[in-house]
Amino acid sequence: MKIIQESPEHHFLTFLDKTKSDPAGWLGFHFGLSKKLLHTDIITEPDHIKGKLHKLHSESTALINELSEKTKDDSAAMLYQFLDSDIILLLRPGSDTKREAAQIIYKEMEKKLGKKLCAQSNLSKDLYSYQKLADERFLSASRVKAYETIADSNRVESIPLRRERRDDSVIMIVEDDRFTASYAANILNKDYDVVLAKTGEEAIISYIEHAPDMVFLDIHLPGLNGINTLRALRKVDPKAFIFILSVDTVKQNIVAANTEGAAGFLKKPFGKERMLAAVSKSPFIKK
Repeated sequence: MKIIQESPEHHFLTFLDKTKSDPAGWLGFHFGLSKKLLHTDIITEPDHIKGKLHKLHSESTALINELSEKTKDDSAAMLYQFLDSDIILLLRPGSDTKREAAQIIYKEMEKKLGKKLCAQSNLSKDLYSYQKLADERFLSASRVKAYETIADSNRVESIPLRRERRDDSVIMIVEDDRFTASYAANILNKDYDVVLAKTGEEAIISYIEHAPDMVFLDIHLPGLNGINTLRALRKVDPKAFIFILSVDTVKQNIVAANTEGAAGFLKKPFGKERMLAAVSKSPFIKK
């Protein structure tokens, strides 16, 4: 039995890469405790973020200890405790008896946590899903870091002051498409300092770090989507000036963006003139 708690996302990704040549016999049990963290609830009460994360981590650790005890005699077993408090148990039972024992463990956890938080898979048949799961763990770890950053009240409260005291204007572009991000940066970087982020999670951390004068935010992002990211940024900084970027003009998205406080909507593809016109509307841009 081996418990992986240090850089588990990297270890898990490496394990899957080594296993892809011979995945036969491996069973994976995923216990998704991170689903208990509801984004809207988390950002609504920043003062309670640390307590909620600590409570979930304590629950995850107790579950790790329980699973460790149940599998202590299995030298091949591996237990991953991820930063988002999710747990993955990997077993390679070599007999029907051990496979039955593994299923008993899973059923016990399913009864304890509920079916919605539990999933199992045979890696030889579903290795791709576990590779995708590894990518999701990196994103989820970034989300936890974003929540921890929101919980830093001193840094959050200094955002307006840092923005006001700065000599040069800073514009953030949140875009996972490399071409669009590069194109927008080339338009802006002659006159402004440009900060790039590829995900909503990165955007939250970077916004608190750089206190930008304006944000161009793609609505379709991996991990947290644009609307959830907008909601978090406006919670962190109610005066945040944010333009939504999108290839479509779905009414539902426009209404949601307006409801959450977006300053405008810029349809892709866009030209230099339209982007600079949007920039000129920000009350924080240094003329």
